[in-house]
Amino acid sequence: MGFEMIDPEENLDFGFEDIADLSRRCKFSDCTHTNEPHCAVKKAISDGTLSEDKFNSYYRDRNEAEYVSRQKNKTKAVDYMKQLKLFQKP
Repeated sequence: MGFEMIDPEENLDFGFEDIADLSRRCKFSDCTHTNEPHCAVKKAISDGTLSEDKFNSYYRDRNEAEYVSRQKNKTKAVDYMKQLKLFQKP
């Protein structure tokens, strides 16, 4: 038996408050914490303040929350598919 979050995007920070706090310190407000310069989350991982396993859990949960949200909101799903097509063009 599984469970579904009521509002996956708004409840994502639950359990990851430390990552949410670090995210507010990143140079860019839309930081993905993957390869942007001056990312506070990546810095915390590299200096051992934040566990890489915890960040990976956060990232996986965030992706799942976005997927659930897209499934519930077909407009988001269409926009997402349009964005994917832009990245796939040679």
